[in-house]
Amino acid sequence: MAEKATLLVELLTEELPPKSLRALSEAFAERVVSALLKVQLVAPSRALAVYATPRRLAFSIAEVAASAPGRESEVTGPPANAPAQAIAGFARKHGLSAEQLERRDTPKGTVMLARVRVKGAVLDELLTGVVEAALKALPIPKVMRWGSGDAQFVRPVHGVVMLHGERIVP
Repeated sequence: MAEKATLLVELLTEELPPKSLRALSEAFAERVVSALLKVQLVAPSRALAVYATPRRLAFSIAEVAASAPGRESEVTGPPANAPAQAIAGFARKHGLSAEQLERRDTPKGTVMLARVRVKGAVLDELLTGVVEAALKALPIPKVMRWGSGDAQFVRPVHGVVMLHGERIVP
């Protein structure tokens, strides 16, 4: 894995309802953590700290990798008795030659199999979308819209801070 550091995500808003502060902050943090776990940027045994004030929701996660390692994946292709052109096309699609494909017996018959290397996730490319998705999925009974954009949240949002170690995540 690449460089590991603490990830801090802080959401600056107008005054949030006091009764829902804890639930909002914990749900926000858990949704982001589960997304980062899926792409192997954080270990399951991570240290998570959740913070909430009337104008801020924040959390920090220890030992978050800047990028996940690549992994090998198996892609099932056409049946082994398919036309040579179909098998060659499948191999070409995955950057292989037809000779590099493997045969695998399955309950549906013998199929061609490609072993491909999948690039690992990169935190900088992923985090903005993960935070947006986590905010949209929060358990908010009534949302507000403000300004000319499509943004919706329980109160108007004034800013987001995302730091990985001492580095700002764009």
